[in-house]
Amino acid sequence: MRPRAAANQITKVIRSALPAEQWFPVDPLTIAREFGVQVHDEDLGDGIEGAMLCAGKNSAIVINSRIRDLGRRSFTGAHELGHYSLHRERAELRCSFEDLLDTARHPVNIEQEANEFAMTLLMPIDDIREQAGTELPSISLIKRLASRYGTSLTATALRLRESSSKPFALAYVSSGQVKWWWPTDRFRWRMKRGQAWPSELSPCDEPAQCGTDTLFGKNAAARLGGLLRISGASMPSYDASLWIVETPDERRPWEWDKVETSD
Repeated sequence: MRPRAAANQITKVIRSALPAEQWFPVDPLTIAREFGVQVHDEDLGDGIEGAMLCAGKNSAIVINSRIRDLGRRSFTGAHELGHYSLHRERAELRCSFEDLLDTARHPVNIEQEANEFAMTLLMPIDDIREQAGTELPSISLIKRLASRYGTSLTATALRLRESSSKPFALAYVSSGQVKWWWPTDRFRWRMKRGQAWPSELSPCDEPAQCGTDTLFGKNAAARLGGLLRISGASMPSYDASLWIVETPDERRPWEWDKVETSD
């Protein structure tokens, strides 16, 4: 079964059994116990968020007891539940923080599949689109959605990116450098991993208007327009920050091509 289909089956059960006001936040560890999976908190050391273990008919999900952030714990639990639902023919899977941010699609990427399952279960696409509506992407919106779903800012932002048709990108910044850059299909410019993040930007929930050329150069301005709307959040427990870079320029790719070839 594919990740979304497996998660949607659980969602249907939740919605048929509970009133709408109790649909969220979804508790993946309670669901795991309902499936007969043992759930444990153990110190897994640095670098490992969680694990899924299977031996015969016995299965267990282990969450690193060092994780204190509830949203991070919830997503880790849903990720490991995804492994149980999709990959329990494997005796043991240990998942790092990087695994839980893996969005690369290819046939053998089981970490991406577990993440797709987790996002679909915790943040169903119909609900997140209804909640976001026509609101511009911003940290303020992400925080409101994260509160509803009991998820981390990063996981919530990735789900919003997946569900949105608006032109924006997410930047995960650590030690002043871009560690991950996730654009939507309509955001036609990319920062490279390790590239310096503009130090003049300060975290803010509501988007601030910024000059594209000043922050990112002429090539970015040619593709994205002269102004960007940028919001950001510090994430001390991750020693990182999360940013949303959105362009109000609504031109489609073929229109950009005409502009660029006409110069």
